[in-house]
Amino acid sequence: MVIDRRRFLQLCAGAGAIGMSRARAATYTPSPKLPIIDVHLHAYPADMALPATPNPVTGKPPGPKDGEAHLRACLAEMKRLNVVKGVVSGGSGDRLGAAAHWHEAAPDRIIAGAGIRGSEDTPLPEIGLLRKEFGEGRLRVLGEVSAQYAGLSLSDPKYEPYLALAEELDVPVALHTGSGPPGISYDPCCHGFRASLGNPALVEEALNRHPKLRLNVMHGGWPYLEGTIAIVNHYPQVYVDLGAIDWLLPRAEFHAYLGALTRAGFGKRIMFGSDQIFWPEAIGMAVEGVESARFLTPSQKRDIFYGNAVRFFRLGKGEQMKP
Repeated sequence: MVIDRRRFLQLCAGAGAIGMSRARAATYTPSPKLPIIDVHLHAYPADMALPATPNPVTGKPPGPKDGEAHLRACLAEMKRLNVVKGVVSGGSGDRLGAAAHWHEAAPDRIIAGAGIRGSEDTPLPEIGLLRKEFGEGRLRVLGEVSAQYAGLSLSDPKYEPYLALAEELDVPVALHTGSGPPGISYDPCCHGFRASLGNPALVEEALNRHPKLRLNVMHGGWPYLEGTIAIVNHYPQVYVDLGAIDWLLPRAEFHAYLGALTRAGFGKRIMFGSDQIFWPEAIGMAVEGVESARFLTPSQKRDIFYGNAVRFFRLGKGEQMKP
């Protein structure tokens, strides 16, 4: 079955694929005194027309019509929410260029990452290009690495030179884990996608080949709770982010998963992320998802929203709490 990619996204959203209430407010405003680092943002080429795919929660189409308007809307939302730093990777087209453009537009607020995949339609970039971009500081993160969408795990030999480079240069890696849009393996982009490849336990060989590698398990590894706990427990250089699951999952499910990670003793290894995709308002929705977790102490929330990311990304004092 062949589905046009834009139509595919519309079908997923229109079907209520993630199963949430549409009544949830998308204009949440946190305490202005609480700084936030969003470690999971996406950028699109400035001239790329954004699809009119409705926000799966609110049912509203995205306000921005192209990548440049999306950038400006996201920066405005970050400022409103006191998101003092964001880690962004390209979501389509020239992924490296899109992320670098965000950094150029807001160098004090944006850390650009190298979004890579390794599929036929999204081949891996030249290793020499990444070495140059990392060396010059235009890119500072390897990720989002969406190996799962290429039908691979991070332990596949294809990624070996990229992980070796990241370890050599002490560049953190951010890996897509967990799930994806329902039916994604039927889309022409991602015939190799398999749900089982989202289990964080599959990164173990890569971590043992590269013991100094810092790894962010994106999407918190959901729904693979046991595999996530096992990896985070055994490898102290592994953290998780909450991108997408903090606003797309039913609230009870997200809080149960976040609570399980916290009860397991990993409150210092969980980072806030939104994975806002086309919808800038999702940043605030994600913030509200964490803020509404009453079982978290104020100290735990500060760690998740800010302190854990400062430690994982090794942000210097000059980069912390930028206005």
